[in-house]
Amino acid sequence: MNLPLLRALALPFSTPISIFEEDEGASPDDPQLWLYLGIALILVLLGGVFAGLTIALMGQDEVYLEVIHDSGEEKEKKHAGSVLRLLKRGKHWVLVTLLLSNVITNETLPIILDRSLGGGWPAVVGSTALIVIFGEVIPQSICVRYGLQIGSYLSPVVLGLMYIMSPLAWPTAKLLDYLLGEDHGTIYKKAGLKTLVSLHMSLGKSPGERLNEDEVTIITAVLDLKAKSVRSIMTPIEDVFIMSSDTVLDEKMVDKILQAGYSRIPIHAPDNPRNFIGMLLVRMLITYDPEDAQRVCDLALATLPETAPETSCLDIINFFQEGKSHMVVVSDSPGDQAGALGVVTLEDVIEELIGEEIVDESDVYVDNQRSVRRTLNAPVIIEAPEIAAIQAGSESKPTPVIAGSEVETSNQIFAKPRRTSTGFSQRAAQGIKHLGPSNPANKPSTTKYTNIKIKPGREHHHEGENGGQHANGGEAGEDTPLLGRANES
Repeated sequence: MNLPLLRALALPFSTPISIFEEDEGASPDDPQLWLYLGIALILVLLGGVFAGLTIALMGQDEVYLEVIHDSGEEKEKKHAGSVLRLLKRGKHWVLVTLLLSNVITNETLPIILDRSLGGGWPAVVGSTALIVIFGEVIPQSICVRYGLQIGSYLSPVVLGLMYIMSPLAWPTAKLLDYLLGEDHGTIYKKAGLKTLVSLHMSLGKSPGERLNEDEVTIITAVLDLKAKSVRSIMTPIEDVFIMSSDTVLDEKMVDKILQAGYSRIPIHAPDNPRNFIGMLLVRMLITYDPEDAQRVCDLALATLPETAPETSCLDIINFFQEGKSHMVVVSDSPGDQAGALGVVTLEDVIEELIGEEIVDESDVYVDNQRSVRRTLNAPVIIEAPEIAAIQAGSESKPTPVIAGSEVETSNQIFAKPRRTSTGFSQRAAQGIKHLGPSNPANKPSTTKYTNIKIKPGREHHHEGENGGQHANGGEAGEDTPLLGRANES
């Protein structure tokens, strides 16, 4: 009477035991045996392909593929393009499709083996061994090394499976995109990029692929350029060669300027050494005669912009590219008449750009930060032995020679007549009173960089010989900002 109930209670305990009971499989003479074994072999191969493609495609970084597609070899470009087009359709869609295909294959294999080998432990052990060895380990090991090539060749197959399984795979992929977000590849921060560049110095396959120390230094310096302020690279104002606008440019002062070796000299107001009104370009003194003894303000002065100490070096180098000035004053209050802390030149920014100090033949300081003086100063003009006068009855001034230089001075450079100390010469050459129209400093306009300030020009009204007229016949008017006084008649 209670036998059916007892049999029902014993049924769950008899099921696990039946797994290890070996049933009689198909006879070797049965054609279905070989059919089932062939299907099992195909399922093992398909499972291996799906498992390998999961590693091959999901292990690819889209940023890395973009790099290969743009700068790799022809075959690499082709493979990267195929994989990129597939992943652009949705990385989660590809992942769900491959996982579903792999699960279907692996779950079908034990059923086929049960039909061919019979039930029990032979089917369980056989399917497990085939799946682990030939469906997981070997395919994934191969695809880890040749994932890009295999993924490229089989991308049409994967695309077809994506559309076949789209009723289930596409909604699941969209749900993953919503929950986890779309993957757009690995984007490195600057610190990671510097580490990556440093690793390429030692991990390259060949010397041609490895970066040398100078390349690593320059790349890392460029990455730090935006975060570095001009305060950290400026030359303190105490170490800057500056001049007052009322300084008389006599022979002694011109020699001092030449010995200093600078190409640009900041000019400040006579009553305030922290209020800079312009910049003297030393090359303008080529045609200047020191015996004229003119003041600095009588010459044309280029603009000298000002900026705050927090301005980045990247903004400064972008400003220098505008061509308005290659020197900037660092000031606590840019645009005001005080607060100058130091100066920054194009050379200073380039030194930070390449990460190394640039030392030319006229540098007074090797390092602006540590103020290490050079053992040799700038070239000094010395007097060469007197040469017999070419013109009869005249005396010529000794030819200037640059100490330590073998370059001979050409007489054609100073073609304009000059006045000598003996008074024998034609009219002396005058200093340049204006900047050329091609010079951006001739018409300094407001720069597009808001952290760079250009002081407004001062008004200098004067009268010429013809009742308030300039020498060229025009009316006297306001000077160009920071270009100095106009040529007085």
